Amino acid sequence: MFLAALGGCTTESPFAEFADITFRHLPSINLRVVDIQIDNKVKRNVLEPHVGHKFPVPPVKALARWAEDRLQAAGSKGTARFTILEADAIEEHFKIDDGIRATFTNEQSESYLVTVSASLEVFDENGIRRAFIKAKSERRQTVAEDITLNGRRKVWFAMTERLMAEFNAEMERNIQRYMTEFAL
Repeated sequence: MFLAALGGCTTESPFAEFADITFRHLPSINLRVVDIQIDNKVKRNVLEPHVGHKFPVPPVKALARWAEDRLQAAGSKGTARFTILEADAIEEHFKIDDGIRATFTNEQSESYLVTVSASLEVFDENGIRRAFIKAKSERRQTVAEDITLNGRRKVWFAMTERLMAEFNAEMERNIQRYMTEFAL
């Protein structure tokens, strides 16, 4: 009887699987260029307060995937360069009340600020820049002191999804506004 009771206990796995964030479901952004380059200017930082590398889909990977999935070369000359300028998450710890009130409350213990920014440039066959746009998106969210590791990872994944949806919308607007000569 004791073994049956133990068999019913389950623990939450801290390493739940998450889908990759892709943009293949969206139409391609066809550019009048023969080549598209992706340049990552972000230096990997694994020291506190940086936590983007711990995310199920790190912000830098989500930005690179956006460029791979959305941007398509559809021209006979020129080059486009997508440059990842910023892709990070910063964790801020809050002071938690340790008095008698703490027994009856569940406080917010951390805040996460996730930021992504990138530029898109088009160069003609002589290497002269003909067009330039930039997009930036930020999201901030707090979590409660009793959140599990899996719960925290779910928050990070949802933040990255929403952040990239905002980034995608801003890039689309900027391309339509400032790159009409180079977008098909």
